[in-house]
Amino acid sequence: MWWMRRPLSTYSFSRITTFEQCPRRFRYRYIDGVREAFQGIEAFMGRQVHATIEWMFEQREGGHLPSAAEAIEHYCRVWDDALSSGEEEVRVVKQDRSADLYRRSGAAMLEQFHRRRFLPDRLETIANEHHFRVRVGGRHDFQGFIDRLARGDDGIVRVIDYKTGSRTPRTFSGKEADQLRAYALALFLDTEERQLELVLDFLRSGKVLRQRIDRADAQEVERELAERIDAVEESTVFPPKPGNLCAWCGYNDICDAWQPRVGRAGVA
Repeated sequence: MWWMRRPLSTYSFSRITTFEQCPRRFRYRYIDGVREAFQGIEAFMGRQVHATIEWMFEQREGGHLPSAAEAIEHYCRVWDDALSSGEEEVRVVKQDRSADLYRRSGAAMLEQFHRRRFLPDRLETIANEHHFRVRVGGRHDFQGFIDRLARGDDGIVRVIDYKTGSRTPRTFSGKEADQLRAYALALFLDTEERQLELVLDFLRSGKVLRQRIDRADAQEVERELAERIDAVEESTVFPPKPGNLCAWCGYNDICDAWQPRVGRAGVA
């Protein structure tokens, strides 16, 4: 039996979902402080794509409109720099894939994003990678990073989240939508905005999902978010939840629930 020594000082959406997906992984990471042995290539690629999009808008705000070729050149550079730093192992889990395939996939997303989103964009950027920290339900500190905040001609602030994964929901729903609603709540708590537009931009498929939310909607979001954090803090055991995602878990080498499939993973 594993006991939570003390509540975490601050929660994030990823911490909450980690607990809900696998309490054992949550324990390793946030209670025991064990560093993951590796990160999956999908997450690594996503970080480099996000860093490049942030760079693109920073360049635009500075007076330079980067071309698609410049954006991809920057992406390749940050990819190489991150990989060569050796700070952590990057692993290709899917047997029939290669690191270069993921690298090219990220470049293709950026080329499409540059053409379909970046060049036509007329929103006024408020912030990229906006960090927030707020008090939720009067009892929990909640923090996170928002990919982009931008205001339209209608005065409404867009809360934009870029997704590089293969999953694209049909409607504004699921954990991606829950995450943006939680971020909207943080903005309502931290600003005087009365309405926000939530934007999920799925870079692989090119699909964009939108939903507007006001302060009245955010009250229910706050209640649900506080209850989810309560569930984490009230937990006294942290059992594993074996499943398909175990292959991507950086703790599978120390988890007794892990059953590896021979020949499945490789190193980038």
